[in-house]
Amino acid sequence: MSTVAERATARGRPVARRFWLRRSPVRRLVGRLAFWLLITVIFVYALFPFYWAVRSAFTPEGQLFDTPIKYFPAHPTLTNFREIFSTSFFTRALLNSTLVAGSVTLMALVIGSLAAYALGCFRFRGRSAVLYLMLSMTIFPQIAILGALYTMMRDFHLYDRLGSLILSYMIFTLPFTIWVLTSFMRALPGDLEEAAYVDGATPLQVFYKVLLPLIAPGLVTTGLLAFISAWNEYLYAIS
Repeated sequence: MSTVAERATARGRPVARRFWLRRSPVRRLVGRLAFWLLITVIFVYALFPFYWAVRSAFTPEGQLFDTPIKYFPAHPTLTNFREIFSTSFFTRALLNSTLVAGSVTLMALVIGSLAAYALGCFRFRGRSAVLYLMLSMTIFPQIAILGALYTMMRDFHLYDRLGSLILSYMIFTLPFTIWVLTSFMRALPGDLEEAAYVDGATPLQVFYKVLLPLIAPGLVTTGLLAFISAWNEYLYAIS
């Protein structure tokens, strides 16, 4: 009986396999269509706010709230750009935002890369505790420390200065910068450091001549995130 069952099973396998192969192109086509449909929906959902901002910029002010909605302005204009760039307030605000975001990014990368080198390449007691402590700093919402931060900046005579914004943004930018760069540092092989030490390099030379060029992608990624975070911050800027 077992021999008959084995023969039936053996005979049934090629049939089922041929049936699967016969249907697989259709299934692959349906899977690809579903995949690209999902990608298209996500793409449109993510870019539509940006498109709407650009569309509104070229639309005359009197037509912004017309109904029915027009997805393309009937008479594009540059009047909005002329008016906004003709005011000194906007140009000064744009310059201040660029200066603050650039300073925060530069300081976060310099301090964060040095801290990541120490936390990722050196072994000492409490290393994991330091990492988790810095990560826990990002748990608190900005509004929770706004009052204390305002009082401290006023006591140090930094209120209404760009330096106070830079220091405030570093509170939230530096922890994730250190955390991300530490992961990049730990991913590097330790043989590179040992070879550099054998050649007579100091720890600082190992850092900026060997390891720093290798984590360039991490520096670019973290720098972009830090710049975007500082550029888009609004709560502290108006406080």
